[in-house]
Amino acid sequence: MLRTDSVASNNKLIKKEFTSGIPGRVKDADYFYFDAAPQDKVPIAMVCGGYEACAPDYDIKRASYPYWFVKYTIAGKGTLETDGKSYDLTPGTLSGFEPGTSHHYRSNDKDPLEHIFVTLVGEACRDLFSRSDLRTHCVLRVEEPPETQAAFERLLRVGLHRPPHAHEICCHYLHIALLLQTSIANQAYVYSPQTFRTFQACKQSIDARFSSFDSVSDVASACGVSVRYMSSLFKQYGDVTPSHYLMRLRLNKAANLLLTTDMTVKEIAASVGFLDPYHFSRNFRQFHGQSPKQYRGA
Repeated sequence: MLRTDSVASNNKLIKKEFTSGIPGRVKDADYFYFDAAPQDKVPIAMVCGGYEACAPDYDIKRASYPYWFVKYTIAGKGTLETDGKSYDLTPGTLSGFEPGTSHHYRSNDKDPLEHIFVTLVGEACRDLFSRSDLRTHCVLRVEEPPETQAAFERLLRVGLHRPPHAHEICCHYLHIALLLQTSIANQAYVYSPQTFRTFQACKQSIDARFSSFDSVSDVASACGVSVRYMSSLFKQYGDVTPSHYLMRLRLNKAANLLLTTDMTVKEIAASVGFLDPYHFSRNFRQFHGQSPKQYRGA
């Protein structure tokens, strides 16, 4: 990993400190440091972080710790013991705790841990931990490990190279890693194979026949569901109402016909399911910001 001379020199000192207490505690490491006591009242401040390839006898036990702590396991196996409970650490697990928490990290001697970690201070740390579920569950199994690991690796790279705005960038990457996990977990919680298949069937029906449907009620009837249920499916999986989705397809097709054919506005309106050309023109202007004639002449 490429580093500046100052960072490399600092890492040598830190490596010596970390490996002198317990021989072989880490086989290799890269560390970066910001300000342990930031002067500004920032919501979140990153104190330090780094990468560690643990030795088989890696064993860190503390009765307390002054910072908020987050660790992402890249490879290997190990355990975290805290609050009288033991948690397995494997690739794709996120662990963390708040200041004052006793903890005991140990590596599997046959398959040592590799991880990226950061330490934090600030009033907003509590909210970030709560939103990511790390306050409730100190060890989380990440739903999309490649994306989460990529965020931590970018954080590490920025911390080591220290480009302009490095601290702010690192904090943003941490937010991405933790809140991405929450977003995916919430999606997984509400996801149901049967309801998603029903949503897909409704959406595909609109895609195939949007010009012939007179209303959302016709779509629901064709799909064998109620309008209310279909609307809830689109809100859950499509982030749009069925009526807006239907209107979007109609008006996008109309825009294409205006640019690629000599059909009149009235003919185009009828071809995409509008019996009233004035109603069509009003909706077209709202959606595209221009009247059909203006759009064709633009």
